[in-house]
Amino acid sequence: MDELTLLAILLVLTIPVCAVTALFLALGARRSAAALRLRLEALENELRRSRGAIEQPIAGESLPPAAAVTPPVVESLPPEQPRTTPTVPPIAAAPRKDSGLEDRLGSRWAVWVGGIALALGGIFLVRYSIEQNLLAPGVRVMIGLLFAAGLIGAGEWLRRRERDISLPGFPSANVPSVLTAAGTCTAFASIYAAYALYGLISPAAAFVLLGAVAVLTMAAAILHGPALAGLGLVGAMGSPLLVSSQEPQPWALVIYLPFVVLAAYGVARFRRWRWLALAAAGGALLWSPLIALADERTVLPLMVHLALQTAFAALFLVADPYRSTADGEARIDWPASLVLLLFSLGSVLTASAVEAGSARPIFAGIVALVLLATGFRFAAAAPAAAIAAFTVIGTLLVWPIARDVAGNPENIFYMSGDIFAVRPDALAAYLIFACVLVPLVSAASLLRLTLAGQLRLPIAAWYAGTAAVTPLLALVAAYWRIAGLERDLSFALAAGLLALAFVFAATRLRQRGDEAGETIRLGLGAVAAAALGALALGLTFVLDRGMLTVAFALTALATAWISERLTIPALRYAVGALGLIVLGRLIWSPTIVEGNPGPILVNWLLWGYGIPAVSFFLASRWLERSGRDRIVQLTESLSFVFATFLIFFEIRHALHAGDPLAVDFGLVEAGLIATETLAFGVLLTRLDLRKPDLVYRWGSLILKGLSLAICIGGLLIGQNPLFTGQPLQGSVVFNALIPAYLLPSLIAILLALAERGNKPPFYSWTSAILALALQLAYVCLQIRRVFQGPELGFWRGVTQGEQWSYSLALLVIGIALLGIGLLRDIRFARLASAVYLVLAVLKVFIVDLANLEGVMRALSFIGLGLVLIGIGLVYQRLLTQRPGRPAASG
Repeated sequence: MDELTLLAILLVLTIPVCAVTALFLALGARRSAAALRLRLEALENELRRSRGAIEQPIAGESLPPAAAVTPPVVESLPPEQPRTTPTVPPIAAAPRKDSGLEDRLGSRWAVWVGGIALALGGIFLVRYSIEQNLLAPGVRVMIGLLFAAGLIGAGEWLRRRERDISLPGFPSANVPSVLTAAGTCTAFASIYAAYALYGLISPAAAFVLLGAVAVLTMAAAILHGPALAGLGLVGAMGSPLLVSSQEPQPWALVIYLPFVVLAAYGVARFRRWRWLALAAAGGALLWSPLIALADERTVLPLMVHLALQTAFAALFLVADPYRSTADGEARIDWPASLVLLLFSLGSVLTASAVEAGSARPIFAGIVALVLLATGFRFAAAAPAAAIAAFTVIGTLLVWPIARDVAGNPENIFYMSGDIFAVRPDALAAYLIFACVLVPLVSAASLLRLTLAGQLRLPIAAWYAGTAAVTPLLALVAAYWRIAGLERDLSFALAAGLLALAFVFAATRLRQRGDEAGETIRLGLGAVAAAALGALALGLTFVLDRGMLTVAFALTALATAWISERLTIPALRYAVGALGLIVLGRLIWSPTIVEGNPGPILVNWLLWGYGIPAVSFFLASRWLERSGRDRIVQLTESLSFVFATFLIFFEIRHALHAGDPLAVDFGLVEAGLIATETLAFGVLLTRLDLRKPDLVYRWGSLILKGLSLAICIGGLLIGQNPLFTGQPLQGSVVFNALIPAYLLPSLIAILLALAERGNKPPFYSWTSAILALALQLAYVCLQIRRVFQGPELGFWRGVTQGEQWSYSLALLVIGIALLGIGLLRDIRFARLASAVYLVLAVLKVFIVDLANLEGVMRALSFIGLGLVLIGIGLVYQRLLTQRPGRPAASG
């Protein structure tokens, strides 16, 4: 490069410096002139007021004595001293009103944008010189550092003189802060380029220089305020993105980022800017995937980065702010807990990488221990203990697997084949990691609970839950990964030992329950519930699926008994949890066992659904002695659900040759299921009348809706033999119409009677209409069965005897309903009889007149006439006998 080119480049570099210097000088001169002008105006105003005070008073007012007239400013001087000019005290200028967008653009926003432009200009100038190969690497770095020093020096010079040159009435634009921030960004980028791009300095020198710039940034932010802190952090975090290289070096980022975040944490601590500390942690999190992508051959840099940044976050977000906070005054710090959770999630995902190799358990263990220590020491970070458990259990779940013949591991997220063939790679390391970390997390959380003096219950619940749940979830994770959810005696023994450990812990806590208060009782309930959970898991690991459901149900019943016997309220929630587990187990495998559950009625369905139904019903009765809460409602609801499914699957098992999951759905099955839902609706309605409760109210409503859907969609439309053409099973009298239509119609009448006067009228009217519709369907289909045989399809036509029988049936039903309505004073029955009689009239005058012939037509009209006349006479008789009406004259 010749001297002329070098001189031109230097001249170009001086242009922004000269421009900035000229801008500052112009601003200074403008502010000085404005200050002088304001001082002159103040002097003139003061002199004007002094003259007005010694003038003649207004006409009509008496002049005070001469001795009393004294100038307000000019003081009396001794004779021997000469007179001096009046002293004008300094007068503060009135605050100038903001003129709007113009002032903001000119006085503040322009300066902020200018500072950002200076920082980017310095970085892009270095980048341009790299792309054009204009300067040697050393010269590029030196120019960048000189430019950074000039910006920082200008910022400090303006900060010291800001009061002297500030414009009164104008808001501060933070010009010194912006210049200093731009300088620190440029310095960070220059030093990073010298180390990562050119190799001009060693790692040790990079450590020293980056640390020096970080300390300078921290000191400058303390002096210049939050603007510099925010801009400096953004610039420092973004510098590696702007100054890139062809060969990514993740270790350089791992070395660089700690200096940036430590400087931000230091400033945040000194100035109590919590937002800056959270922003620093967030920036470190955002860099994690970029570090992972920088080198796909190894994740060791990412492991070191996450471990360091997790420790920094725990130290500066939790340990330092809460080092003097007592347990009784602690409140959970949710932002800090969220940051720790995100670091834990990143650690778990990193542990799933195959490239982690033997460093996986060490890395995950370090992160978990840092989180556990943070949660143990500081009550405000109690969720950190649970986050440590999440790290351990997550690592057990995502541990890579060995898939091919050579034994090479495979990432579990990209595996193919059977999801149960997930035996972890390096099984010995897997087991050691689980056996060391899981008991440590659980024991430390329980110890923290016992050592606490006055913990608030929400915080104590985190420790109790972590101590109880962590071993159970870890055992399930290991059972899936190693045993593939198949029966395994070794895991059953491990669950038994875990249950004994929890029993021992519950015994020790019970000895201190009376003296330690609510926190110990909370821990007692948690470990007692965990002991029962471990026992249930042991049964899961060793029993087949049918016995497992029974074992869980009996465990829930025993848990309810222990909860009331030993007064451990927390065990109530264990009963509810076991109930949900049983429900999930039955949803997963509704037939309890594979294949045919057994003979009709006495089979695995009876044990798998009947025992849980009885167990949870008794459990709800025991728990209700301490009050009817949500857990009691849940357990009682589960008992009804299990009973409903028991009858449902028993019906399907009996009608489908031992296959409860058959896809076809017949007429008899629809009628029996409708009868079942209506019967349970009657039961829940009666219970709700005796003891109003949401379970009974909503349960009866849901079952009624199901029964309406089955009756209308299944019996009257979908499976109606008039439309399906399927042959009707049974004889002429005793056939499928009885369970399909007659039986549910009778239960619907009972439901209407139960709802009458106790529910809104709509409920009982709906049930009564459903009962009459099913009863009418039964009568009409039975008549057709007599005349047509087993096949009742509507396309087979209608004989005259069948037509006349329908009219007779309508009349008989109408008369029967009228009699019931009159005898029992049921208005609905009387109205329903009127509907039937109207239908009979319409049928006779429209259908029978057109289709019947001879004696049948005559009998139809004669019968209708006699019935209507008889009904009229009955009503006349009743009307004359009512009170208040005169008797008819003879």
